[in-house]
Amino acid sequence: MFDKARNVSHLGDTDGDCPYLCMRCEAAFQVQYHSCPACGGYDIRRAEWV
Repeated sequence: MFDKARNVSHLGDTDGDCPYLCMRCEAAFQVQYHSCPACGGYDIRRAEWV
């Protein structure tokens, strides 16, 4: 899970295309959702926070 977060965040670069990551299903998004549209999970974090 954290390897994908590092890939999404480009190792801390916040200018990536999809800086937000669902911790439940690992879907990546351009905006921060309150709940994941893919799985319904509520743990959406900025990839650099992971």
